[in-house]
Amino acid sequence: MTKTELRKFYKEKRKALSTDDIAKFSAQIFEKFKTNFNYENKALSIFLPIERFREVNTWKFINEYKAQYYLPVVKPSGLVHIKFESLAQLKRTDWGILEPQFGHEVPPSLFDAVIVPLLAFDQNGNRVGYGKGFYDSFLKHCKPHCKFIGVSFFEPEKNNITTIPTDIRLHYCITPNKVFQFI
Repeated sequence: MTKTELRKFYKEKRKALSTDDIAKFSAQIFEKFKTNFNYENKALSIFLPIERFREVNTWKFINEYKAQYYLPVVKPSGLVHIKFESLAQLKRTDWGILEPQFGHEVPPSLFDAVIVPLLAFDQNGNRVGYGKGFYDSFLKHCKPHCKFIGVSFFEPEKNNITTIPTDIRLHYCITPNKVFQFI
């Protein structure tokens, strides 16, 4: 399948999940993160879930795992990150995305790990996002030892996802059943 076909297919698969499934699978993904990674007190980039897109609920990370969290903000120049300090910072954008409206902006070189949103991934760590390239542009500026950790409700695609030179691979992807390692 092409990336466009994969996007459509996985959006439909997500749509078919119940609210209970999303909660259960998100909790399983979080437990696998806690068990397999040690980023306590480290700098983590993490996205907030877009409910209408039925994304992995990352609030459990923020509420239950002690780290320094930084949230992405979409700007014309690309993604920037702001330190998450309180709910008072957050405002829903016209796209329905919660973003910090104020706070300390940090460079991509700060992060120890990035929790990466995605629609699909393959067994080599290639991913399909929403198609705007925001994360690929951001990830290329992270420091060399920063780990890119995808989160997905679904297992990897068996066939390789076609990539372009600007695509950045994941180091890991966590599903409800397994942690996949690509490095």
